[in-house]
Amino acid sequence: MKKIFSILSVCLCMLFMASCQSDNEFADGNYGYLRLAVGVNTSTNVSRAGEEVTYNPKQIAVQIINASGEVVKETDNWENWNNVQVALPVGTYSLKASSAGFDGQTSAFDKPYYAGSTEFTITKNAEVNATVTCTLANVKVSVIFDESFKSKFKSATVTVGSLETSSTIGDLEFVMGENDTQSAYFPVVDLKAKLAVVNMAGYSFSQTDNIEGVAARDHYILKYQLAEEGKGDVNITVDPSSKTYTYTFNVTTEPSTTLSVDKANAWSNFASLSGSILTSETLDATKVAFEYKLKDASEWTKVAATAGSANTYTAKATGLTPNSSYDFRMVYGEEEYVSGASTFTTEGAKALPNGSFDDWYKDDKVIYACSEADYAGNSINSFWDSGNAGAATMNKNPTQGNSENVHTAGGMSAELKSQFVGVVGIGKFAAGNLYAGHYLKTYVSPMGARIGFGREFSDRPTQLTGWFKYTRGTEITHGKDPYKAELTEQGGDKCAIYVALTDNDGREEAGVKVAYIVDNSQVEPYDDQYTIPINADSPDVIAYGSITDAESVGTGEWQQFTIDLKYNDLTRKPKFIIIVVSASKYGDYFTGSKNSVMYIDDFSLVYGNEPVTK
Repeated sequence: MKKIFSILSVCLCMLFMASCQSDNEFADGNYGYLRLAVGVNTSTNVSRAGEEVTYNPKQIAVQIINASGEVVKETDNWENWNNVQVALPVGTYSLKASSAGFDGQTSAFDKPYYAGSTEFTITKNAEVNATVTCTLANVKVSVIFDESFKSKFKSATVTVGSLETSSTIGDLEFVMGENDTQSAYFPVVDLKAKLAVVNMAGYSFSQTDNIEGVAARDHYILKYQLAEEGKGDVNITVDPSSKTYTYTFNVTTEPSTTLSVDKANAWSNFASLSGSILTSETLDATKVAFEYKLKDASEWTKVAATAGSANTYTAKATGLTPNSSYDFRMVYGEEEYVSGASTFTTEGAKALPNGSFDDWYKDDKVIYACSEADYAGNSINSFWDSGNAGAATMNKNPTQGNSENVHTAGGMSAELKSQFVGVVGIGKFAAGNLYAGHYLKTYVSPMGARIGFGREFSDRPTQLTGWFKYTRGTEITHGKDPYKAELTEQGGDKCAIYVALTDNDGREEAGVKVAYIVDNSQVEPYDDQYTIPINADSPDVIAYGSITDAESVGTGEWQQFTIDLKYNDLTRKPKFIIIVVSASKYGDYFTGSKNSVMYIDDFSLVYGNEPVTK
């Protein structure tokens, strides 16, 4: 093991003439002089045999710090002081030297960080000699792929990073055949090394190993090689004296059976698992299973697999905890064959804000379905909104809290009353409504509104459930055909409750981001047309559901509803949730009965059920 040594030397010389500094710098004469000579010790605690390490000493910065902790002299390039006498007042000092332009707190290829320090004292008319040696202050990692290993794998990548999941230190990748001859440098933290390989048959395997007890100047050599024969196990040996980790893969050249898992489709309380078997022998499908466990648990839970086509298998892991990490793998028989483990994280199970509708707040003239704390000075903070902001211009709030007509005693419900808002000759029919979103703008001539539907949301519920009490007006007092004729023919007004999950990018307006914006006046030249693009067939809709037509006429009594969210795709993830409730189904077309009234209470999202598909 070859080491290259050079020394950062500090020579403090007693001089009676200041050849390079002003005679007036220290008028009292209480000073001495400093002369620098700089070098670096580039050795590590261990290194690869025959390795040559070079480093440019011009990259060394120097600071001189007095006893009060103040930097009295510094340079980014020590050569600025080379053969220069530096005058210093009498006193005790620290001399610190380190790599210039790099603090060693991040990971990087071929970028070591060196540092060193010492203390010295300058006395009047005295000579002092001090020496400081700069050594590697971070951790070095190298990767070696044995030639036999390279011959058996199509590709291999080793990803090295901090063992702490919350660390901001970036991972670095060693790719076989590309940059595997480079060395990487990391701050002094415990590390993890994940190997991902693909063999010549296209089978993938990955394994993560930890490197703990890391110290500055350590050099970890990760060596990957093959044994002469075996069935796919991985043996690991560690030589603590040299910090060399040798991973021996027992790979046979004969056809063998391998199990491989795919990425899991994880919901909040369950996950759909899938995998495949690459085999040259006939296997019993009834012996194929999946196992899963919490990331830090020791015991696996086994679930039988269902066979698909071409040696593919699926299973469902149930009873999971939201926002948690799990490992899963595929097994055959009594672990006769076992795949490598893969990881998934379950989604959350976010509850509806103020789904009980117990909280209400009035800001000036407008009533909102939220508490004063949630309102926080701006209506955009409320998850729910309504047409109250427009109706309040005529001193009306068609939607408000009600403490008398409730499903849950002691709380409140949301009262939605359809009514005419305005004065004789001026005004519009306003349906009592409540929706997840934000009211954007009111128009006066012609009367109308600009509304944003949807709030940002990333979880995947399977149902929306709750209670409503609806008394419909049988006379359609306002509106136009064909909606007025349809309702009249069907005996009166109808209510509406629907929910949708979308994955469109949305649109930001008036300081809030919403899924869709609908404008029913077109007073200004907006691009949006007066359409409601929210239905089961909309391309951006992942899942959609509504109450039935029979439920929409109401009973005049409290009744429970359960809406199945019917998914168009079980893999897409939502960005918004839309929930709309209206006492008049066609209120957005200013059509309905002024005698329709609806109460809603105790709305909640359901997670964990088997999702319904369209």
